[in-house]
Amino acid sequence: MTALKADLHLHSTASDGMLSPAEVVRRAAEKGCTHLALTDHDSVSGIAEARRQAEASGLFLVPGVEMSCGGDKEIHVLGYGFDPDNEAVRAFCRSKAEERRTRVEKMVRQLEDNGISVSLESVMEIARGVPGRAHLARVLVHEGYATSVRNAFDRYLAQGRCGFVPKRLFTVREAAALMEQAGGIAVLAHPMQLGKSFHVLEPLAASWTEDGLRGMEVYHPSADAGDEPVLLGIAKRCGLLVTGGSDFHGAQVKPDIEIGQEFQRWKTMDEDVRRLLSALKIPA
Repeated sequence: MTALKADLHLHSTASDGMLSPAEVVRRAAEKGCTHLALTDHDSVSGIAEARRQAEASGLFLVPGVEMSCGGDKEIHVLGYGFDPDNEAVRAFCRSKAEERRTRVEKMVRQLEDNGISVSLESVMEIARGVPGRAHLARVLVHEGYATSVRNAFDRYLAQGRCGFVPKRLFTVREAAALMEQAGGIAVLAHPMQLGKSFHVLEPLAASWTEDGLRGMEVYHPSADAGDEPVLLGIAKRCGLLVTGGSDFHGAQVKPDIEIGQEFQRWKTMDEDVRRLLSALKIPA
C-alpha cells in the first residue's frame, strides 16, 4: 500500500498566494505529494482549476478553505472535504470578499491620513481579485515603507497600528456549522499562532470541539518540536483529528516556507491523513 504524503494547507492567487492554483498543484507534485488541499482565505474560486491540474498530475485534491474567524484577534479554521458549489459556502465567500475590499479601502485611507501614501489601484493590481492585508503589505514593501511583508504587518497593519481595521466577528461555531452543512469538517489552523498558553489552549479547544470542531493542525511551521507532543495530547483528549500543512504562500509572502516541509516531522502522516479521508468518506 502506497504511503500517503499530504500538504493540507496551501494558498494560491485565489487569495494571497503567489502561484496560480494549477502552479501550486504542479509544485506539490514535484515535492512528492499524493494528496493536497488548496485552502485559500475565505475563497473557493481556485478549487476547480486546482482539481483539473490534480487530475492531470495524478494527485488527489481535497477541497479546502481557510475561514477567518474571531474579531480583532483572528482565529483561522480550515474547512476540508465540503462541496465547493454549496450555496451557503459560496455566499460566505462572497460576503467575505466584499468585507475584504471594504476593509482594504479603509486601510489605504488610514495610511494616507498618517502620511503613508499607497494607492488602492496598486493593491488591486497585485491582488488580481480579492484584496487582503498581504497584498497591501506587498505594496508597502514595493514603495519602500517596509522591508518585508512581515515588517509591513508589524509597522502598519497589525492590531494597534495606524493601518489596522477590525473585522466582523465570525465564530468557530459558525464555521463548523457551515462546513457540516456543506458536507465537510472544520479544523483549527496553526493553534500556536493564537498566542495562548497550553493551559488556555486546551479548554478553548475543548469548547470549540463542543461547537463542532473536528480537527487540529498540529504540524505547521509555527509549532516546533517541543510543541507537537503537547498539541497531540490536546487533540487526543478532545477527540480531534490530526492534520498538518506548510501554509505555503510563495517566496514573496513567506520566503522560508515550502510545500511539503512538514513531511519529515509528521511521522504519523499516512495514518492521520487516512483518518481524515475516512471522516470525509473519501477513499484513500
